[in-house]
Amino acid sequence: MVHWKSQRTFCSHAHYVTDVEGKLDVSVAEAVGGSYNGVFPAGLLTTLSPAPHELPTLRLYRRNTELPWKVCRAERCAINECVAHGSSSGSWMATSLEGRNMRLLSELELERQLVGPGVRRVQVREGKIRGALYLPPGPGPFPGIVDMFGTVGGVMEFRSAMLASRGFASLALAIFNYDDLPKTTSRIDLDYFEEAVEYLLSRPEVIPDRCGAVAISKSGDIVFSMGTAFPAVKAVVGISSCTMVFHSKFFYKGKFYGKGVEVPLSFMKRDEAGAVSADMTYLFDPDNPLMIPVERADDETHFLVAVGDDDPWGFRASIPAFRERMLRNNRRNFETILYPGTGHIIEPPYGPLIHSSFQRHIPSKERHEEFDKGAAMKWGGKPKPTCDAQVDLWRRMRAFLMQHVRDESHWYQAYLQERRG
Repeated sequence: MVHWKSQRTFCSHAHYVTDVEGKLDVSVAEAVGGSYNGVFPAGLLTTLSPAPHELPTLRLYRRNTELPWKVCRAERCAINECVAHGSSSGSWMATSLEGRNMRLLSELELERQLVGPGVRRVQVREGKIRGALYLPPGPGPFPGIVDMFGTVGGVMEFRSAMLASRGFASLALAIFNYDDLPKTTSRIDLDYFEEAVEYLLSRPEVIPDRCGAVAISKSGDIVFSMGTAFPAVKAVVGISSCTMVFHSKFFYKGKFYGKGVEVPLSFMKRDEAGAVSADMTYLFDPDNPLMIPVERADDETHFLVAVGDDDPWGFRASIPAFRERMLRNNRRNFETILYPGTGHIIEPPYGPLIHSSFQRHIPSKERHEEFDKGAAMKWGGKPKPTCDAQVDLWRRMRAFLMQHVRDESHWYQAYLQERRG
């Protein structure tokens, strides 16, 4: 179990058969039932989902990064069959396996920290900028990152906290529905994001001549536009991202910059659990005039595009369209990766697979009473492939950002040379 705000409960469980000595090593043992099957050491974490008495569309994440996850782990046994439970609160978990009473063998509470020792959090309310800056221990200079999420709204800080714990100065930037920012994404002013870049690069702890930008889903259209329009943004990571302006109207320096595509609400399909999705495959076309002109970015700007092939929104089609558009213009400053069995949401390592979650803001101009107060969105994905994708992308993304923001910085190389000399 994992303790969440308001004592919400998320849980998972697995059935194992111990060896003749009653021992169990989940790194090699196969789960024979429960929330997952097979050898899956991180299975109890990846398959955490809302408990039966909770809303099925609750999303497990930390708004307050200073609070650790409380992971309660219990082992119960029936003869030589061991059931390992992972959960988030209380002890409501079943105490029988196939109708048999089970004896509690052990119980343990673990803490998972999101912030490493010495990481500093700075609340940001500078000019129009709203968010939180996470700084690694020490004076720096550190590579700077602007970090954004999609249509969830508010400010999501956990990825920035984890990036700062690994040497990046990361600005968790709010886009909408936070403080005095707009309530929706119907209008996006790129000047706001340019101001965020300028603020980040003005910090004495940050390498001042370039930065990176990371986004998922809807905010991908923002970071691709930043990489195209802002000379200081040299590394762009788009996770399941829109490669065209989606829903919003973009403005830059007071002028119209791009019109967003609209997905008709009639395209929204519900699954058996009531979560909605819409296949946007038809929009990902290299000749679509609404596609962000990423080929215009300068030679020092690099793109990393990561997508899951089990994304019910069809974002897997964004990769061939992106590649063709770049190669057609003789541009090779990009990397793409398609993760098998992975859905729309790819979190940092060992986060739970998010099958669906409730979104209050549906990015559509159309109005319908069925969606006016939000909807449960379907994200797709399978547990083990999603966990593998999380681990790989986290490593790949950090290496990509470190190379193109720190190692290729002319300022940083001169700084090192001066220190050596």
